[in-house]
Amino acid sequence: MAIALQGCHRVAVDPYWRRIHQHLEGEVARRGRLMVQDGVGALLDSLRPMAVWQPPVLEIPGYRPLLHPEADFHVTGRPFLLAPSVFCGPVPQLFASPQANTVLMVYPALNNPVHATALWASPTDTRQADAPVPPALSALLGRTRAIVLCVIADHPACTTTQLAQRAGISPASASEHATTLRSAGLTTLTRERKAALHTLTHLGLTLLNTNGSAPVGS
Repeated sequence: MAIALQGCHRVAVDPYWRRIHQHLEGEVARRGRLMVQDGVGALLDSLRPMAVWQPPVLEIPGYRPLLHPEADFHVTGRPFLLAPSVFCGPVPQLFASPQANTVLMVYPALNNPVHATALWASPTDTRQADAPVPPALSALLGRTRAIVLCVIADHPACTTTQLAQRAGISPASASEHATTLRSAGLTTLTRERKAALHTLTHLGLTLLNTNGSAPVGS
């Protein structure tokens, strides 16, 4: 069994692990930034439609317990941990740990089918992996600018040089497109010493989650 699992990991996980790690880092950074800026309520509300925040209850449509017979979890002051995963199904799962006195929610980090397709693309197809672009978003922003937005989403706090490399454009072009996106409120810029770091805003995340089909101001 152990040898079979090692073989499965070598074929199905290891070639894509860098992308998986980057994607999960981006997911954690986006959710964390939202919580810092707007609070826990905004973080939980951002989990729609896989989870619906109706204070003080977080509802999970279609939830069916896997390991625990109870369908309701009462946090009542216990730590509540969110764990994004690229291997779970579309419905988040809840797990209680009596030892750690915590409640863990494992939720899908691939709620966008375009991002999911790109994550498991051929390992040599790095451009598609780093810049999955929904067609509607490309039509709304233009393909290059949409690529820049997707790269920032998948690589939060990337520098302009890193952004240019991953988008396959020049640093000057990357800076120009990032400025336009920032002016529209879709990204934000912070500085660390001499480096300019680009990060998605909540509005940018909302636009990506709707595949670019909703107006930016909606």
